[in-house]
Order: sequence, then structure tokens, then C-alpha cells
Amino acid sequence: MKLFYLPHNSATPSVNRQLTFDVAKGVAVLLMIMIHVLDFYGLDEVRFSTFGMAIKFAIGWPAASMFVFIMGVFVGSSTSSTPHEEIKRALSLFVLGYLLNLVRGTIPMWLSLKLGLVTYQDVAPHTPLSELLIGDVLQFAGISLLICSSLKHATNKICIWLGAATAIAFLSHSVWDKYTSLTIFDELLKLFVGNEEVGAIFPIFPWAAYPIAGMAFGRFLKRKNDCDAINFTYCLKLGAVCTTLGVLLTLSNPDYHIVTNLRSGPGVVLLMNGIVMLFIFAIHLFVARLKATYVVSLFAFWGKNVTAIYVLQWICIGWGLMLVGLQQLSMLSTLAAMLIVLLISHYLVLPWYNYKNRTISATPEPCSSRKETRVKLESATQ
Repeated sequence: MKLFYLPHNSATPSVNRQLTFDVAKGVAVLLMIMIHVLDFYGLDEVRFSTFGMAIKFAIGWPAASMFVFIMGVFVGSSTSSTPHEEIKRALSLFVLGYLLNLVRGTIPMWLSLKLGLVTYQDVAPHTPLSELLIGDVLQFAGISLLICSSLKHATNKICIWLGAATAIAFLSHSVWDKYTSLTIFDELLKLFVGNEEVGAIFPIFPWAAYPIAGMAFGRFLKRKNDCDAINFTYCLKLGAVCTTLGVLLTLSNPDYHIVTNLRSGPGVVLLMNGIVMLFIFAIHLFVARLKATYVVSLFAFWGKNVTAIYVLQWICIGWGLMLVGLQQLSMLSTLAAMLIVLLISHYLVLPWYNYKNRTISATPEPCSSRKETRVKLESATQ
């Protein structure tokens, strides 16, 4: 009996470019769950142990970079979505970010305070209100999607997109922590120039450079052709070049380019983009070798439902704090918590997946789409 049940209609019968990116997103979700559980549940001796530091260094930084880079890849490679659809998607992600803050942080913290499980001194400097106003990856994704959509519909020139990503990376140092005297305006401004201490986990400067670079990469792959081998050979070559240049640039002035894992200079941004492309190439080799196996199907399932799983794992972690407390678990208990959160998130996403597929199945398919599907099926059987 397999630990993670998969719906029958979630099988991955063939290897293609879409599958590689879905599996990469699934791996990113797994890595982020490990990081989140470690940060919120592990004791100091766990988080700052060799294991904890290795986890944070090896996968903490690249996982989030890969997550938003791939988001940009899909924006760049898609030519069918309209500006209206992309704006709607961006706004929904932005609002979902604050709804998640409410459910995962504000409500459980407020209840914990009311029930006497913790005191304001225990959670200081955090409050239920500060938990609501955190700018996390969903708010960042919403704003970045608006930026990417604007660039995509303004110009098709990849060089301009790369110029925008470069400008964001190099301007970041000069705009960080620039605020006004208007508190309400500053709450929005922090999403662009803030840091972790003020509740801006992924500020637009410099993080928007990743999805914009991913958008350029996605369009580059689409312009070449649909051959997986050629596309991912380019992925390997570009990744190697960006990684090498990123290392050299970072070493030229480490203090400038290495700030924190959430705010970094252009050298680290370039390095992370390179590492992400190399990782995607490695995922492609992994998918091509294992093909339609259970492991590939499982990661692809997580990748296809990445937003839902991301939301659910945070809700599990947030409410779980009422049971186990903040940073109170030993090494073994932390590892067990990682598996438990992953299991709960997986099985909670299954009803959402089934509902989504029933909704799609119930939607009448346009005649043109049915004809196109029939042609594809006939071609596949020849």
C-alpha cells in the first residue's frame, strides 16, 4: 500500500516539457514544507544543527527561487492567456495571500491568546494584526504576475525583459527600506522594499527578477521548438553560464551581493537563476529516466496542485502550533512533523482536486477545442 494515494486520472503516461516543470514544482513544495516545519517547530539545537543549517543553506534559498522562476516560465511560454485573465489571476493570488494570513496566523494566534495557551510576551513582537499584514509568497506572486503580464503584452523582446530583471536586481540596494510618513501607504510599500523584520518575506526588489527571468527563459524555449532534448540542453548551457558568472560576480564583493536569503544582491540573483535552470535540467533527466512511475506521478500531482498544497501546509503548520508550541520539537519529532504535515496536506488536497476535475468535466467543450483534441488523438495513434 502506497503512503500517498493518487487519483486514477492523475497518471502521467508520457514525458514532455510540461511534466518536467510540474515535477519541479512538486519538488519545490516538498522542500518548502521541510523548511517551514524546521523553522516553526524545531528547537534551536535542531534549527542550528549541522542538519538544520544544511537544509536551510542547500534547499531553503533555491526552493523559493525555483518556485517563482517556474511561475515566470509558464507566463512566458503561454500565448493564449489574455491580459484580463492574467490580471484576474494576479488579484486572486494577492487576496488569497491575506486570507491565508488570517487563517494560518491571525485566528490561531488570537485563539491561543484568548485560551491562555500563550501570552503577548511569548509571541512578541508578533500580534494577530501583524500576522494578518505579512507579505508572503502569494502576495509577491500576485504583484509579480501583474509585472510580468505588463511586460509580456507591452513587448515581445526578450532582451527588454532581461533588462527589466537586471534593473530590479541592481536597483534593489538603493530602494530597500525607503518609506514615507503615511503608515497605510507604507504597508503596501513594504511589499516592494521591505524586509523580514517588517513582515515582507519576498519583497519585489529583488525577488521579481526571478519570475521575469523565468518568463524570458520560457519564451526562449518556446521560440526554439518543442523538442525536449534541445530545450533542456539549452537549460543546461544557460544554467552553467549563469551559475559561473553569478559566482564570479558574488565573489567580487560578497558583502554587497550576499545580504540575507530573502534580500540579496545581483550576483546571488544571477547565481540562483543559474542553479534553478540546472536543477530543472536535472529534473528533466529524472523524469525521462523514471517516466510514468509512481514517484514521477506523485511529484507531478503536487506540482499541478501547487497553490492548494502550499495553502494547506501553512494552515496545518499554523494551527499545529497550538498543539506543539513554537520551536519546541526535537530532531526526531521535527522529522516526523515534516511527514505529518505533508501527509495531511496531500490528503486534504484530494477533495479539491476531485471537485476541480468534476467542474472541468461538467463544462461544455467548444467545438473548436473538440476538433483540436480529436486531431491530436488521431495523430498520437498513428
